[in-house]
Amino acid sequence: MKLNTILLSLAAAGMMFTSHVALASGGGVALKHASIDVVDRDQLLRGLTVFTDVCMGCHSAKYVTYKGLMDYPELGVSRELVDELRGENPLSSGLVTDLSPEDAIESYGKVPPDLSLVVPGRRGGADYVYSLLTGYAHDHDGKIPEGNYNTYFPGHSIAMPDPLAWLDHDAEETVELEQQANDVSAFLAFIADPHQNERRAMGKYVIGFLILLTLVLFLLKKEIWKDVH
Repeated sequence: MKLNTILLSLAAAGMMFTSHVALASGGGVALKHASIDVVDRDQLLRGLTVFTDVCMGCHSAKYVTYKGLMDYPELGVSRELVDELRGENPLSSGLVTDLSPEDAIESYGKVPPDLSLVVPGRRGGADYVYSLLTGYAHDHDGKIPEGNYNTYFPGHSIAMPDPLAWLDHDAEETVELEQQANDVSAFLAFIADPHQNERRAMGKYVIGFLILLTLVLFLLKKEIWKDVH
């Protein structure tokens, strides 16, 4: 009975893993790996610029405030940069698009999702975001299919037009496309969990303490039981 239970559990885990891979890869297409570093201030700031200049035309990050951006030491966002990002909306408190839901539905058929938690919310995380942004393409006949064709989106037809379509994707602009996709993926990964770097730094001390404690307890055990044969 125990063996059957174990086998069923392993089979279920295997099915979950297979499902995870299939969904993460948009129905069988393996995701590309994003080159991101959530402790790289320059990349995060570039990603913030891409988000506010490009993504915020349609998407919000409603769980992120401008004050919050200034409070994160990894970003080092200045008050001057915040004022610049706010532009014509000096009273705006956070990263919220000006696109109304009515206009979004009329233009795209649906309201674009909030991106505050898109990285942990999507299988594949930052790889999914990066792959999606670099996955717009023509079909095999060289024609643009009806809708917006994206290699990594399930069904390949996505409501979102290519946000980086202004890049013609020649050799030089392909490099810029990939960098902007990586940068905004890094920024979205950071804002989804802005305290991750702090936890990792603290984790090193915790692991070191546990190793030291283990050593002390081992020596104590040897001392207590040294006369027992």
